[in-house]
Amino acid sequence: MKPTTCSKCHSEKIIPNVFIEDKGMSNVPWSLSVRVDEKPDAIVFKGRHTDTLRAWLCGECGFTELYVENPQQLYAAYTKALKGEPS
Repeated sequence: MKPTTCSKCHSEKIIPNVFIEDKGMSNVPWSLSVRVDEKPDAIVFKGRHTDTLRAWLCGECGFTELYVENPQQLYAAYTKALKGEPS
């Protein structure tokens, strides 16, 4: 559940769903993302799963929390990697 109050200062001044930007080649903006591979040791066909990070930011103290849209999909890939399951 995304926060409606700050977990540090308890303010209700939350800015939701803030885009987190990274710069790529030629200073082109990209969204910051996370990656989980089902087969991290594979050279190709790693079973890669990615999701974009978004921030919930406190407008009072600046505390920031990061979230992804599909954590269940990333966790499923992680558990496959732990078990060494085929994809």
